[in-house]
Amino acid sequence: MERFVADAVDKGAKVEAGGRRIGNKGYFYEPTVLSNVSDDALIMNEEPFGPVAPVTSFSDFDEVMARANALPFGLAAYAFSSSNKTAMRASAHLKSGMVGLNTMAISSPETPFGGVKESGHGQEGGAEGLEAYLDVKLVAQGE
Repeated sequence: MERFVADAVDKGAKVEAGGRRIGNKGYFYEPTVLSNVSDDALIMNEEPFGPVAPVTSFSDFDEVMARANALPFGLAAYAFSSSNKTAMRASAHLKSGMVGLNTMAISSPETPFGGVKESGHGQEGGAEGLEAYLDVKLVAQGE
């Protein structure tokens, strides 16, 4: 996380909250919010898997969808909006295995978990996860 935050700050981002390791043992990092994050920052081009939220601005819906979908990853995407119509439109356009609308809590054992593009190979969890382990065979027999 330190590498992602340092790179973003070097490229003009501002640390709004957090931004430091917690203690000196393990891999604990403060929940962190970065603003004004440029598209060329590492955190905007890799999957950080840590408590860092990069925030950037956009001009319109089409621009933000194009920027989000340009990435080679698609494990999870999140859209926050006061408009249910806009949130549902975002979920339809985002190329991601999972989409959280106005929430970060999107995973539970009874739902499918998995990404698309370079973020996964199928689903686990839920009925979809069980079906991934099945090999379907049709047997047709004549007289």
